Amino acid sequence: MLRDREKRVLAFGGVAAAILLALTFVVLPGVSRIKSQARAAAAAENDLAAVRAARPDIERIRGEIRKRAGVVQAASNVKDSPLSRLTSALQDAGIPQAAFSVKSGGARDGEFYREESFDVRIENLTYLETVKALQRISGGDALPTAVRSATLKSRYDDARYLDVTLRVGYLSQKP
Repeated sequence: MLRDREKRVLAFGGVAAAILLALTFVVLPGVSRIKSQARAAAAAENDLAAVRAARPDIERIRGEIRKRAGVVQAASNVKDSPLSRLTSALQDAGIPQAAFSVKSGGARDGEFYREESFDVRIENLTYLETVKALQRISGGDALPTAVRSATLKSRYDDARYLDVTLRVGYLSQKP
């Protein structure tokens, strides 16, 4: 049989082992879980603050989308094809028919609209004519277009003139 002193040492050892096991398997994982949840909560608070800070921009963009939706809706009632409307917009900007070419780049359906892509290549433009053409194609209320990319190259023979390649998206209602 064990003596009383040995029983006490054994009991204290068992209690110490139980405390170590509890620390290892219960307390430390709980603390690390609390820390990770605190980090996740801080990240969520930062994301929420970013969304709140972006709210004015979101409202401005919504207004622009509503305006653009009106242009797309009005353009859906026009009988001309997107290619002919784009061509006439370029001619209205003062670019002669011989100076540009328009090629279809395919179509894709977005969430709300269908976008037909066109590659527009314009040669021998001055800088001012380039700006006018970009404003005519991308900015106005006349066409539901978005310029997706623009490549401007100065001419090798005369640096006063540019060759412009545009990727233009023409927005229309989804069928």
